[in-house]
Amino acid sequence: MDLLIINGHDYSKFILHEGYGWARNDLDSEKSTRTKDGVMRRDRITTKRKLTFTLSGMTKEQVAQLDEDLQLVSFTVSYMDLHGQQTREFYCANFESTMVTATHNGPGCWATKPFSMTEI
Repeated sequence: MDLLIINGHDYSKFILHEGYGWARNDLDSEKSTRTKDGVMRRDRITTKRKLTFTLSGMTKEQVAQLDEDLQLVSFTVSYMDLHGQQTREFYCANFESTMVTATHNGPGCWATKPFSMTEI
């Protein structure tokens, strides 16, 4: 199952248990206001997805590739949505990773902090 493919790179197998979050965000126009009695009058322009992932079990090279994918101004993501498989354009403003284990003879194991991608 394609849970997370960014610019053709499949990161699905690195997603932690409960390491995927999904959100729908409405984008309202400046015409959205509240009346004097507090009733909301919305002028919704569109809805956008926000995806949050936490990954682990990666090599330094895999995390470096992920960083390259995420630092682009925008990028293509294929993911499992509540409404089926989707492919959309996203951006990522912040990304952090940590070395989980270090070894003298090997590359070590890396993980990401939770990071979010917002639909363009």
